[in-house]
Amino acid sequence: MKSPAALLPVLFAGFVTIVAGGAMSLQGRANGLLGPVLGHSVFAALVSFIVGLILVGTTMLCSSRSRTGARTLIRLVRSRAMPWWMLLGGLSGGLVVIAQASTVPIMGVAMFTMAFVSGQVTGGLAVDSTRLPPGGKQRLTVLRVFGVIVVIAALVYGASERLTLGVPLWALLLPFVSGALTSVQQAFNGRIKSATGSVIVATTVNFAVGFLALLVAAGVIMLSGVSWAGFPTEPTQWWMLLGGAFGVIFIGLTALTVAKLGVLLLSLFSLFGNLLGALLLDLLLPIPGSLVSTTTVLSAALVLVGIAITIMSSSGNRPGPSPRT
Repeated sequence: MKSPAALLPVLFAGFVTIVAGGAMSLQGRANGLLGPVLGHSVFAALVSFIVGLILVGTTMLCSSRSRTGARTLIRLVRSRAMPWWMLLGGLSGGLVVIAQASTVPIMGVAMFTMAFVSGQVTGGLAVDSTRLPPGGKQRLTVLRVFGVIVVIAALVYGASERLTLGVPLWALLLPFVSGALTSVQQAFNGRIKSATGSVIVATTVNFAVGFLALLVAAGVIMLSGVSWAGFPTEPTQWWMLLGGAFGVIFIGLTALTVAKLGVLLLSLFSLFGNLLGALLLDLLLPIPGSLVSTTTVLSAALVLVGIAITIMSSSGNRPGPSPRT
């Protein structure tokens, strides 16, 4: 078993990741409300990525360390020391934002979060058993698997009320798939951050790739006959444009903590922060589809149990040095 002092860095990284998860719940609410205003969920995702790209791109240009990291990344990709496909994590981010904008208006932030993080923890368990994470491969143990089962069971329990209200199947599958792919994105981000020494570079790559993909998707949507409805006109609606800023916080913080936690633990901590933020939003600022009940609160408590089990299973199972790309 690890000593309390040895657990402190892991717990601190966990706390930072919980904050990142809370930012993602805010992103989900903003993008979910922005989609209907603009006329399509893809338009909301595009605006979110434009805002995020402006923020991180400006930060990178103003930082000599980040510019050096960007040059390092270009050199690594050109020399094939880093596979080019590790730059594609932003595609997953784009899908997440589309899922938020498409499903949050139907079932609220909490339900979206339950479906999303079910995919995230499942993907985290799978990704941690590969060499993709920057901290290297982690062994599958009975406790790790059991911890994930507890989390998924808690989420299914919390989602049961919504399923009886007629939530469509695609609305559950879309955030689940995007959550599973987020685990891959986090592993890629951690590798880029380790190779360049800059979390800003990793975040900028995500937003640049996601922006290009969403720009193409928005063009296809408009060619199909869907019109851009325009930006929010009410002063109280302008905060919806901050989804990209919340995304920057999530991607940046998780790129910092993935090497310390591994993808699975990172997924679990961000899951709890995301779920807690979603519950507070649906409770304090409800929208149509929002539902916070005793069942939902109990499911969040069970998520904590799953996280605790997984932390216990991580003792003596931390990975060694990161393998070469």
